[in-house]
Amino acid sequence: MAWRLTGNAQEAEDLTQEVYLQLWSKRESLSDISDPKAYCSVLVRNLYLNQVRKHRVETTTMTTDPQVIDEIGPEHIVEQKQTCEQLMRLIGTLPELQRKVLTLHDVEGWSKEEVQQQTGLGATYIRVLLSRARKTIRQLFKN
Repeated sequence: MAWRLTGNAQEAEDLTQEVYLQLWSKRESLSDISDPKAYCSVLVRNLYLNQVRKHRVETTTMTTDPQVIDEIGPEHIVEQKQTCEQLMRLIGTLPELQRKVLTLHDVEGWSKEEVQQQTGLGATYIRVLLSRARKTIRQLFKN
């Protein structure tokens, strides 16, 4: 399955090793799984999707209009970078679950369903965690 997803033997081996690591870290709870084959298939797919998301390169189109370039001066770019760094530091101060859910959903752009599959949390709980995390970040950012 890993080879079919990646289309590359080396990447498939790496993905398989990641699956083994995940399974090893959850070895005590594996006996509770009713369908191990389906569990492993979902695990392979999710890890593959995570790798694809991490390596996705987003391209942006650049404008050559001098007026627009002047409006986006170096001061503005530095200010945006500092704001981004401050937000990432604030996200790092959140409780673990809030940080994980907020990072997956808002930073990495995952859907709530994907976050639910990855974390094993319920949809309502994810909504609550996102709401609390965003509220905390807003409050901390204002200060």
